[in-house]
Amino acid sequence: MDQKKLWETKWDKKSLLPRNGFASRAYKLIKQGKYNSLLDLGCGNGRDSLYFARQGLQVTAADWSESGLSQLRQLAAQKKITNLKIIQQNISRLKFKPNSFDVIYAHLSLHYFNDKITQRIFDQLYKVLKKDGLLFVKCKSTDDILCGRGRELEENIYAFRDHVRHFFDREYMTTVLAKFKIIKIRRSSAVYHSYKSSFVEAVAKK
Repeated sequence: MDQKKLWETKWDKKSLLPRNGFASRAYKLIKQGKYNSLLDLGCGNGRDSLYFARQGLQVTAADWSESGLSQLRQLAAQKKITNLKIIQQNISRLKFKPNSFDVIYAHLSLHYFNDKITQRIFDQLYKVLKKDGLLFVKCKSTDDILCGRGRELEENIYAFRDHVRHFFDREYMTTVLAKFKIIKIRRSSAVYHSYKSSFVEAVAKK
């Protein structure tokens, strides 16, 4: 299945989840500095975008799934949230101007691409992030139960049930963040659809 079509179907059937711990941990660091603008990259139906907007940040929510963004538009209108800009965009080819955001937040949105595209995305993130800006990124880990399942496309990249996933380890995360100053890289886990998912989280600064 075409990956864009897959995500349109996914978000069309998915209800809004409560904010996740990664967003809460990110905001604890964000509020310590003079940060105002935040890009939620691969925002889905916008649960974290809404959370950050409620904290007073100027949020840009970007995703390529119109079904997810449609849910977000409705929720933002219902809750009368005005400090939220919603953009449909292919996140593998960012169209933002250099130095556009104080913070970039990518929760489980950057582990779907091959090595070449993944590195290009991180290079683009460096360009659009302002000096001293913060990057928060969370991806599936090679420790995850799904790593190794399905057809192998590249090292640690598998197509399983039409869903392509790129599994990160600490070394790979360090490599794609080479231009940044890495503040922290940590492993985490959570129960998702009755099985344990494993992740690599990173916080970095330009």
